[in-house]
Amino acid sequence: MQKNPSAFTLIELIIVVAIVLILASVALVRYYAAIEKARSAEAYSVLSDLVAAESGYYAENDAYTTTWSDLDRYDSAPSSNNFDFSTALDNAASSEYVQAVAKAGAGTVDYYMCISGGNKSAGEAPSCP
Repeated sequence: MQKNPSAFTLIELIIVVAIVLILASVALVRYYAAIEKARSAEAYSVLSDLVAAESGYYAENDAYTTTWSDLDRYDSAPSSNNFDFSTALDNAASSEYVQAVAKAGAGTVDYYMCISGGNKSAGEAPSCP
C-alpha cells in the first residue's frame, strides 16, 4: 500500500479544529463584551438626557416630575429594545436617581444615574447626594 504524501493525517485535522475552536471562543467572549459595552452606552446616554430633563424641571418647580409629560423632552417613557427607563416619578422608594432596567433577553445589568451629581452605577442603585 502506497501512502499519499499530500493527504492530512487525523491528528493534523484534530489540531486544526481545536485551534479554530479556541479562536472562536475568544472571539465570542470579545463580541459579548462589545455588545454589553454598547448597551451600557445606550443606557447612560438616555439616562443623561433624563437627568438633564429632571434637573431642569426641578430648577423651575422645586420638585421632581409627577408625569412624563412634565418633562420638556418626553410625552412618555423613552423606548428601547434593551431597556425600560424610569425616572424619579416611577421610583417610589427614592426620587434621587433615574434607571434603565434590562428587558428579558436583552442583557442582565441594570444601570442607574443620580439626578444630582450624575453619579453612575451598574447593577445596584447608587447612593445619591
